[in-house]
Amino acid sequence: MAVARMLRVTAFVHGSAVESAVEALRAAGVLEIVADEHDLPAPVSEPERRRVEQLDEYIADAQFVVAFLGKYHTSEAPFSAFISEKIHLSESEFVALQPDAGFRSLYDECVDLSDRLASMARQRVRLSKLIDDLEPWRDLHLQISGWKGTRNVVLFTGTVPANEGPVIRQRLRDAVTEVTVEELGAVGSRSAWVVMAHRDQLDEVRATLNLTSFSEVAFPDLSDYPAEEIALARAEIEHIDEERERLLERANTLSAEQYLRSVSLAESLGSARDVVTVRDRFGATERTVLIEGWVPEKKRPALEGAFSSFDGLVDFTFRDAGPDDKPPVELENPGWLRPLETLTDLYGRPQYVEMDPTPLIAPFFLLFFGICIGDVGYGLMLITGAYLIKNRLDVAPGVKRFMDLLIMGGVSSIVIGVLTGSYFAIDQAQLPASLRALALINPMEDLTTFLLIMVALGVVQVFFGVLVAAYDAAKRGDASSAVNDQISTIMLAVAIAVAATVPTASLPAIVLGLGVVMLMKGHALEAALSGEELPGWERAAGGAWIALLCGWLLSVAFHGPAIVGWVLLGGSAIGLFASKGVRRAVVALLGGAYAVYGMTGFLSDILSYSRLAALGLSGMLVGSVFNLLAGLVWSGSAGLFAKGGFSLVGGVLVIVFASLIFVVGHVFNVVINLLGAFVHPARLQFVEFFSKFYEGGGRNYSPFGYRTKALVLHAQGVQQEGGTES
Repeated sequence: MAVARMLRVTAFVHGSAVESAVEALRAAGVLEIVADEHDLPAPVSEPERRRVEQLDEYIADAQFVVAFLGKYHTSEAPFSAFISEKIHLSESEFVALQPDAGFRSLYDECVDLSDRLASMARQRVRLSKLIDDLEPWRDLHLQISGWKGTRNVVLFTGTVPANEGPVIRQRLRDAVTEVTVEELGAVGSRSAWVVMAHRDQLDEVRATLNLTSFSEVAFPDLSDYPAEEIALARAEIEHIDEERERLLERANTLSAEQYLRSVSLAESLGSARDVVTVRDRFGATERTVLIEGWVPEKKRPALEGAFSSFDGLVDFTFRDAGPDDKPPVELENPGWLRPLETLTDLYGRPQYVEMDPTPLIAPFFLLFFGICIGDVGYGLMLITGAYLIKNRLDVAPGVKRFMDLLIMGGVSSIVIGVLTGSYFAIDQAQLPASLRALALINPMEDLTTFLLIMVALGVVQVFFGVLVAAYDAAKRGDASSAVNDQISTIMLAVAIAVAATVPTASLPAIVLGLGVVMLMKGHALEAALSGEELPGWERAAGGAWIALLCGWLLSVAFHGPAIVGWVLLGGSAIGLFASKGVRRAVVALLGGAYAVYGMTGFLSDILSYSRLAALGLSGMLVGSVFNLLAGLVWSGSAGLFAKGGFSLVGGVLVIVFASLIFVVGHVFNVVINLLGAFVHPARLQFVEFFSKFYEGGGRNYSPFGYRTKALVLHAQGVQQEGGTES
């Protein structure tokens, strides 16, 4: 249960065996290849660069086909709207996929279909707008080609706001005598006009209309009557719709036949491109190629097996990570613990030199998750749902791992439900005596006790995090930090606990606890006594001042003579001016005091755990409401059954309705509580627990291999589920 030991691999491959070595590494899928650090040229020839360009073109074509056919693809997998479809292939089938002539023909047809459908869509929009524009002039029995007028009369069309029509008409009559306006249909909130005027007065008419909201409308590309043009446009739309249906039918046929293969080809081409581009990370000498990377120690045999068939053409060595290396991080946990790695990955993998926090958060997260759900029935529902999703649906490995986490959370919920006497939120008084006997607490009645238990859990986890930080520091050889920075926190907490529980010892506990912890957190002894640049008498003076401070603390704690304080004050005044050792000790003490002040944040951290009680109680209350509603409906069936006859049918319907309320209500309650039951316990781990000892920021181990997303690759004759990506 730790971060996997990583080995640095350095391999020299003869130039003639590079291509085979890359294929062997891809098939093995265990080596994370890193860039060459020796400034050697990459062994990428011009033909290989052209190959990358060609693959880029093929990938773009395949992605276009996938995007186009995907619009018309209907997955037959259950719950496909929520779960991405998986395509199962063997590794040999995956590698054999190539953009052959059939694919080129498919691509050309998809491009043609896409262009024609897009063109039809644009044409249909244009025709629909034309019909809308022509509709107001439908009843105008004048060909559009004649709207220009005659030798003496000018005719033009346009629209005006309907509410301004009379005003504009009057302004025209006042300005020009020889003008006629015919008002036709409406165009939304505007009225369609046909304006006729003598050609000699055209300028005056236009000048008058330009000062109004008149907007001229013309159809320069049309010539027939408006009604005829509308009919022609509608006929063309019908033709477009018929042709579009034919093209869509062809697109659906192609999608059914070629979509899955196109997805597979696109991912195969991407993997083939990786085989070429990975060489940019290699370094080339005259006859050999240098390949470097990282492999987990447990996967070393697989890498050695990949190179075993090269008979002297490959020479490779392994070494442990050095202090300046930054290896990727792979977690090694037993199978039952791996679902909890989901939480670690959400926050960030540990750095290679850090401990894996997964085993540390596992009991706390599962306990807190169980408290938030806190019901035997709900736990069984979670286990059943997660099991079915994991085993009956074709989901990715990450989803399977999350379902395992929910199953574990369901088990925890059952345990907490038994201890709190919660079975589908049924009142404990209605439970059998055997079940009531198993309950240790009723949160609905013992709310204060339940809340105090949550706070106690917060105390345990927060200070456990401090102990973990102390252990980690000691493991790294920093005993001073382990004791002064971490153990001192525990000491102060113990002192406060003693002061709160033993009134007679409260003064000594507080005075000595605060004083000693401030000295420890400020590293006062180290500041005063260490440092070879200080003369011996300086260090002796600093040590004497600390001893004097400790004496004063004892004097205050146990009501000693006041003169000790005056001696400390005088010694401090002299020491601050005369001794660097004393000054360093005083500064360290002040730093420790500030660190103690910063510990007030522990209180808010611990109080955050009270939300667990709120989440658990909210689930119980909502569940009890649904029980009450179902019970009220159910009670109505007794009278119906008592009447007999046709009322029996009504009684059955009432029972069915009450059952639906019970089932749907509790399913709804589980669903809405599930998010909070995951998010808040996770937040407690990330914010309150991890902040005490964990930094994170490690890089995930990502070996070179077959890179897929929708595809599931498996050995010949072996079926697996879930995609892989590397």
